[in-house]
Amino acid sequence: MDRKTPPNTYKSFLLMISMMGILCLAVGLALGNPLGEAEATHPFWFRSIGIVIIAIGMGAILLYEEKRGRNLRQLVARKSEELKKSEEKYRSLIESTEDFIFTVDESGRFQSLNNFTANFFGGTPSQFLGQPLSVLFSKEIASQQLKLIRMVFRFGKSVRDEFMVKTGEHQTWLNANLMPLKNEQDRVVSVLCIARDITENKKLESQLVNTEKLASMGTLAAGVAHELNNPLGVMLGFTDLLLEKFDKEGQDYQDLKTIERHGLHCKQVVENLLSFARQGEGTPEYCDINDAVNEILGVVEHSLEMNNVDLRVELASGLPKVKGDLRQMQQVFLNLINNASAAMKAGGILEIKTALDAGQDKVRVTVRDNGHGINAEHVDNIFDPFFTTKSEGEGTGLGLFVSHGIITKYEGTITCESSPEDGPNRPRGTAFTVLLSAKEGVEV
Repeated sequence: MDRKTPPNTYKSFLLMISMMGILCLAVGLALGNPLGEAEATHPFWFRSIGIVIIAIGMGAILLYEEKRGRNLRQLVARKSEELKKSEEKYRSLIESTEDFIFTVDESGRFQSLNNFTANFFGGTPSQFLGQPLSVLFSKEIASQQLKLIRMVFRFGKSVRDEFMVKTGEHQTWLNANLMPLKNEQDRVVSVLCIARDITENKKLESQLVNTEKLASMGTLAAGVAHELNNPLGVMLGFTDLLLEKFDKEGQDYQDLKTIERHGLHCKQVVENLLSFARQGEGTPEYCDINDAVNEILGVVEHSLEMNNVDLRVELASGLPKVKGDLRQMQQVFLNLINNASAAMKAGGILEIKTALDAGQDKVRVTVRDNGHGINAEHVDNIFDPFFTTKSEGEGTGLGLFVSHGIITKYEGTITCESSPEDGPNRPRGTAFTVLLSAKEGVEV
């Protein structure tokens, strides 16, 4: 097995040779002084040998140092290459990650940032270097982050924060960790920020909160429904008794029938509350969608006239029945009509159309208004529970959520298109489109 000779062994050997040469030279000089020319041969050889040995030693030392220097240069080159590869590796990791990574100075100006951060805000890293935080974030967020950055500089400790940034119409929640970067004197020279998109987590948290609210509402609804059922039963019972005592042609009889009709309506509302509180979807039902629309229009038509809403209805004939409960479908369309009316406070046009989508074996219902429309940033949230753009006391934020749940339960879809301003391809207003599955075995 080959073994490398330690560098110290080479040094000792060369030093020994050099010492021998110096010794020979010293002996030759010492012997040459007292002797004559005839006797000076031996000292001459000592001096010659000493000089030769010294020359050889010096040459060997020079060769050794040259080899050692070459090895050192190779080692430095190899380490430099390894360091370069390591830097490229970590740079690649930073650039390939979908996290926001940047460094700032004490005044909040960017010293560096990765491509993902720059691309997210519509630029390149070089465009933002030396720029303040406010070029990427709103004034309020930039001010908040600058306070945290100065805290890191002051105390030398990491801090965390959550904040929301807006890019166009989109909102993104970020969880940021601001960490100090220190020099050899343990002094903070810059702050490294690594932020991660937690928008989906925020949505999940919101959904969990809304789920808890709905669970509480279900419990409350069940309690209220049971409490109302008893007095409603008594009222309807006494109404039946009174109806037997009056002539059917008399005004008193008609008044009692009105009381009975509204009492039965209250009973239906109570049953809906209980249905809302109960789990399970029940058995599939089918209904005539035109009947559902017509019955609701009979209820709201007068109200629409009072609000100066021009109602335009186009119901296709010969439509197959669709999967869905008649009462629940009425609830959906009543919701959509009420929302449309609320969006046209100064009057407007409300269009309701039904049609057959033969290509998908579905029936389409469109409810369109020319009201104030919905802002783009709100369209994605309109079916969320408790989300509403109405003023306090005007809406609960449950109407579209419940409607979406009903349509989805019966394997349908409900979509929305809206624009707050007139455009070349889309007029101002809102259009809801409901697609419902046609009953199987029916010619479409």
